Amino acid sequence: MLRDLTIQNYRCFKNFQVDGLAPVNLIVGMNNSGKTSLLEAIYLLVSQNDPQRLVEVLYNRGEIAERYIGSRVPGEAVRRSTGYQVTHIFYGHRLRPGDAIHLKSKREQRLSLDMQLHAGARQAALTLFEETSETDISTSSLSLLFAYGNHPILEVPVRDDGAIDLRYFRFQRPDLPHRFLTTNNLDFSQLAELWDGITLTPKEENVIAALQILEPTLERISFTSRQTSNSGILLKLRKQNEPIPLGSMGDGMRRLLTLAASAVMAEEGVLLVDEIDTGLYYQTQNDMWRLLIETAQRLNVQVFATTHSSDCVRAFQEALDQSKDRSVGSLFRLSKRGEKIEAVSYTADELAVAIRQDIEVR
Repeated sequence: MLRDLTIQNYRCFKNFQVDGLAPVNLIVGMNNSGKTSLLEAIYLLVSQNDPQRLVEVLYNRGEIAERYIGSRVPGEAVRRSTGYQVTHIFYGHRLRPGDAIHLKSKREQRLSLDMQLHAGARQAALTLFEETSETDISTSSLSLLFAYGNHPILEVPVRDDGAIDLRYFRFQRPDLPHRFLTTNNLDFSQLAELWDGITLTPKEENVIAALQILEPTLERISFTSRQTSNSGILLKLRKQNEPIPLGSMGDGMRRLLTLAASAVMAEEGVLLVDEIDTGLYYQTQNDMWRLLIETAQRLNVQVFATTHSSDCVRAFQEALDQSKDRSVGSLFRLSKRGEKIEAVSYTADELAVAIRQDIEVR
C-alpha cells in the first residue's frame, strides 16, 4: 500500500510531497490545484514497468497529436500517424534534454519512476515497443527514457512536435489490477470486459449490492453480445417479467456499476476515481462510500478519489463515522500558493470536527 508520495516536475507539481496516505483517500482542492494530476502520478507510479499507462493518461486528457506522412499528390499513399503529446506532463510545459520527472515512495523503495528527456536516440533496449527501423529512430531529436525501480531503462522516441508515436507501443491486455476512472463512464465494451472477470463469482454479489443502493428490486445483471437500444446491459428487477436496459435507469446506475465493477476488479491494487460523485445524489453517496470502504478493507484495494462537492465530503465523513476502523480513511486538501502546492491532511476525527464547526475543508 502506498503510504507516501513524492512528485517532482510532473505537470503542476514542481516539488510535492504527501505522507500518511490511508487505504481510502479523498482529495479536495480548488480548480487547477492538481487533483487530477495527483491521481495520474499515482497511477503511473504503481503501474511499474508499464509505460503504456502514460498513453492512457494522455488519451484521457485529450492530448493527442496527429500528422500525415507521405505525399499529398493524388494517387500516392498518405499515412496518418497518431501521437500523444508529452510536452505538458513536464513542469513548465517544455521539452529540454536532461529534464526529468521523478515519482517515488520513500517507504516503498521498490516504487519509483523516472521519465527523462535524452538528446537524440540512445538506441537502448526497446523491449516493450514495436520493432522500428533505424531510420525512424535517428530522425527523432529527443527520446523519453523510462526507469522503473531496478528494471532496465526503456526508451521511446519523441517526435519533433513533442509527441510520442503510438506505433512504438505493443498494446497488451494489462495484468495489473489498478483502475483509473475519469469523469466519463466506461463504455459498453469496457464494462463488458470487466464483467467477464466478475460474472458467476462472489464479486458479482458485491456489484449487485452496490446497484441495489439505487434500485432495491435489482436481482441480476446481464450483458448481451452487442449494444442496441433494446439490449447491451440488462437488469432483472423483481416482479418485472422483461429485463430493463441499464440506459433507461439514469446516469447514477451506470456510475455505480462502473465504480463497483472497477473496485472489485482492483483487488490487491489501486482504484483511482476522478470526481467520484459524478451522477450521484447526496442521499446515495453515503452508501457508496460505505460500499467502497468495505470493499477496500475486504479486497485490499487502496482508493484515491477527488471531488469538488461539499456533499461528497460530508458523506465521506459520515461513512467513516459508521466504520469500525475510522483510520481507514483520510481527506487531503491541495493548497496552492504561487507555484507551490501543499497537501493538508485531515484524519476522520479532524474531519468530523471541521464539519461540525462548519470549517471549509475543500
